Amino acid sequence: MIRGVLLDLSGVIYTGDEVFPSAIDAVERMRRNGLPLRFLTNASRSPKRKLLQKLRSFRLAIEADELFTPAQAACDWIKEHQRSAYLLIHPDLKEDSAHLGDFPARTLVAGDFGRYFTYESLNEAFRVLVEGAEFLALANNRVFMDRDDKLSFDAGAFVAVLE
Repeated sequence: MIRGVLLDLSGVIYTGDEVFPSAIDAVERMRRNGLPLRFLTNASRSPKRKLLQKLRSFRLAIEADELFTPAQAACDWIKEHQRSAYLLIHPDLKEDSAHLGDFPARTLVAGDFGRYFTYESLNEAFRVLVEGAEFLALANNRVFMDRDDKLSFDAGAFVAVLE
């Protein structure tokens, strides 16, 4: 018996800014049949608010608690373990971590930092780790399909450097 369905976003519900109409139909059928749905993504550049806006613009009925993101997972872990966060994440994603507390123990959170990955930012993050911070990577992908339909470096290469 199926108790619920987990759905990835990119490549399943949409690609780029184009929705798959059959995906919306399938979601509607699953909802009519009473199946609980959760939408998952490994995207670590867009905040949850923007992902929800995008999905709703496709006319997908979705509640905030049905969408689970890597930033949400990291924030939940940080709060549960009462840690402060050192963020090596894309500036657009910072709104998802604005509610974190300030504790003596630190955690380095690395995501898709995009063009902000520099020697200086990586070296500073390295020093945070050397000082004893835990390390959470929001993604470990080597590459992703960028907006120009070409492969680009993803956070995985930078996560490997810090590991």
